[in-house]
Amino acid sequence: MVDPDANTARGAPQGDAGKDPARWPSGALAHLQEILERSRGGAGAAVRESFERPQRSMDAREFVVFWNSCKVKAMSTVGRSGAPHIAPVHAAFVDGQLRTTIYVDAVRRRDLQHNPVVAMTTWGEGGAAAILYGTARELAGSERETRPGASGRGRRTVTLEIAVTRIYAMKPRPPQQPVTQRGD
Repeated sequence: MVDPDANTARGAPQGDAGKDPARWPSGALAHLQEILERSRGGAGAAVRESFERPQRSMDAREFVVFWNSCKVKAMSTVGRSGAPHIAPVHAAFVDGQLRTTIYVDAVRRRDLQHNPVVAMTTWGEGGAAAILYGTARELAGSERETRPGASGRGRRTVTLEIAVTRIYAMKPRPPQQPVTQRGD
């Protein structure tokens, strides 16, 4: 698992400043809101049943804040044989763009070379969850050395930028009101 905040390669996420959607380029948050709304409109019955409760639906700003507050996400790709591959990653929206890093020798990197489609998910307390789909591309010039693995040998990563195509996101369940009993 590679933390994109630690990646100082060109185009990689840098610090927390770009994670605040209030500081993003004009239109970036509106673009994510359009994706959320389009996703809701095209969702199947099971997704709608789980994610589209009015009191739990997130808007784009809430989604970005939630997504960026979750340290670990799961990212899946599909291999040439159709087999899924999944791994934990750090991924963040920075200045309106979703970025993550992966190891240069990762199976998922090979998957992306023939099929750039990815699915990602994260979750939080109280049933908060988000699922997104997109298309990944490597950022040119982003390969860099990173910390050694368990063997002690150095490793290299590349930064991916993911063009998000669908988003489903829900807030945590509201706190339960205590049940009171009335005496007769």
